[in-house]
Amino acid sequence: MKYDVYSAYEAHRVSLAESAFLTVWSSLGNWHGDLVLVGGLVPKYLCGDFSEVRSLLRPATLDVDLGISLASDSGTYGSLRYELQGQGFRPHEKHPCRFEKVIGGVTVPVDFLVEKPPHERGTVQVEDITAGIMPGVNRALATARLVPLFGTDLYGAEQKLTARVCEVGPFLALKLRAFYHRQQPKDAYDILYTLRHYDGGTAAAVAAFAEEVRLGNPACADAVRCLQEHFFTEDSPGPVRASHFVLGATTPQESEDRRFVRITLRQDMVDAARALLTATKA
Repeated sequence: MKYDVYSAYEAHRVSLAESAFLTVWSSLGNWHGDLVLVGGLVPKYLCGDFSEVRSLLRPATLDVDLGISLASDSGTYGSLRYELQGQGFRPHEKHPCRFEKVIGGVTVPVDFLVEKPPHERGTVQVEDITAGIMPGVNRALATARLVPLFGTDLYGAEQKLTARVCEVGPFLALKLRAFYHRQQPKDAYDILYTLRHYDGGTAAAVAAFAEEVRLGNPACADAVRCLQEHFFTEDSPGPVRASHFVLGATTPQESEDRRFVRITLRQDMVDAARALLTATKA
């Protein structure tokens, strides 16, 4: 679930997504080695101190995306579906890869993604759940960062755990590929935010993406095409949608200050894309 403007993301619903991740992760201990967090929550955990002042609005998401290994096998330890349902998550009737839980009238989704070469779309059964096929998940699994997390789960309990989170190179590849196929403003913004605020520095993030290209991450073919086709100028879809996500639609009455911010965001997005492309050719 995505909105095209940042202002649509209510703080309470955003916090529910993180609480849902803590709830699910704490219940799936037998599968931790076969799981990795991907999607909109990732920038929060890759970009350092949560309380630090940022030049960009902190990314927001309303759902949880988990990559899972196609070879996942818990043996006799249990059932993924059983454990998820034990935490109150039910399979979605129309989206087979999704489990969801309703909290105070708000639906919180958890989606599962898997890589199954040479397929680039569709679904596949992993143990006793259905996962959506997504090229690039295996690199996210192989390079996952261990991140200590503290927070409140959906039951109100304090959780202290260590989770596997997609590292910056595979994350950028996945996000760029996603934008190539659906051009959603939030994806463009997540790319810009992560590049600017990655805790290892922008140069390290750019180098990590270039390494994914060098290693043949299957998400990178579309990711590079996306940079070439959708981020080339300030009027290209990527920069325009990134600025739209922050500021909303351009209006004739827009102030000079607001217009300056919009243009700056677009310029920053173009510069970031050029840095990524240049690194892939080094």
